[in-house]
Amino acid sequence: MKALFRPRERFLVLELAASGVSGLFLSVDEERNIVIERLLEHLDLRKFFSSPVRRIAQQSWEGEYFFKDHRKVIAVADADLATTIPVPLTLERDPGAADEQIFLSELENMIAQAMGKVFNQCRAEAAERIHVDELDTVLVGAKAKHFKVGRNSVVSPVGFTGKSISLLLEMTFTGRGTFEGLQQFFNAPEEFFFAEAPQSRLLSLSRARKAPINLIAPSGDGSSLFVLEKAKDEYPVLYRERFAWSFAPLFRRIAAAMGVSEPAARGLYDLYTRGGMSETASRVFKKLIQPVTDELFAQVEKGKLKGFVYVESPHALPFSLPHKADGVVFEALPLDEILHDLGFAELKGRSLPPYQLSHYLLPFIEAYFDKTRSDINQKLRRRLHWLTQ
Repeated sequence: MKALFRPRERFLVLELAASGVSGLFLSVDEERNIVIERLLEHLDLRKFFSSPVRRIAQQSWEGEYFFKDHRKVIAVADADLATTIPVPLTLERDPGAADEQIFLSELENMIAQAMGKVFNQCRAEAAERIHVDELDTVLVGAKAKHFKVGRNSVVSPVGFTGKSISLLLEMTFTGRGTFEGLQQFFNAPEEFFFAEAPQSRLLSLSRARKAPINLIAPSGDGSSLFVLEKAKDEYPVLYRERFAWSFAPLFRRIAAAMGVSEPAARGLYDLYTRGGMSETASRVFKKLIQPVTDELFAQVEKGKLKGFVYVESPHALPFSLPHKADGVVFEALPLDEILHDLGFAELKGRSLPPYQLSHYLLPFIEAYFDKTRSDINQKLRRRLHWLTQ
């Protein structure tokens, strides 16, 4: 499998969320071990990348690699900061050109014209998703994939003949604040991997699990549900919707029943899921939280979810995993399985909790094995530079 980056290179995986920015430094050595180096939290991106102190520290820390093999930056943003709009396109060639080979310049112009026609509508939808004014919603990525010439699937249409070209165009938008924090990378000539976090994690999971794959991200009294499933028996597409369940009502129920604060309720719940309670106390606790557990299964049934379900939370689910229920399988994020299947030897420096490791490593995997660095996508990326000035 061809990787985006070569071994022995170093990486910074940035996670951008409404609560702040954090970054995990890691590297891949000659034996294909992933080495976790350090985690920095509460980063101010502008200060971090512009500070002379940072540049000096990086030079002394990375030594010879500072100039020869500089650290690759991978950035993923939560769904309330960035979003990707998939647009299926069918492009009709000039009638007289059907028997002529498709050249890269022709393909680029056809996609660019189609992008111009759908841009305003896509930006409006993106602005609504990330709750930003349209004028402050910036297009930062455009990738074309899943090509067909006529009815035949091809890796690239270039060199083929035919009347029409169909493809999926993915347009990624973010708010101006996020864009300005990473502007030097968006406008740089070299490759920069930026993605919506749920999409990158689901695509990594799809390397080990067949679609449909469901990712529940609890927030407040509800959750965001991301579903990766095949569209019309072809390529997988990401769907988003609300999911009426979260841990918050569970913690409130514990707090009210036991007369403790919600932080104390969270602590009691974590103690229960770790098996730290006595057998008698566990039975009482399970009975107390059962209505909230039942509501989770009810929402799964109501949403007609199928396949695998993963929950992004530092808190464990109130039942052991894997767990089959209502046509789905709840399971822990299979990070080690994915790393093994992709040929990584070992994960070194594993000091972070599995939940936190997965947050950074699943997007890293998707960037490392990114297959969208085609000639046409590099052309489209250069076209974005003048749009994002």
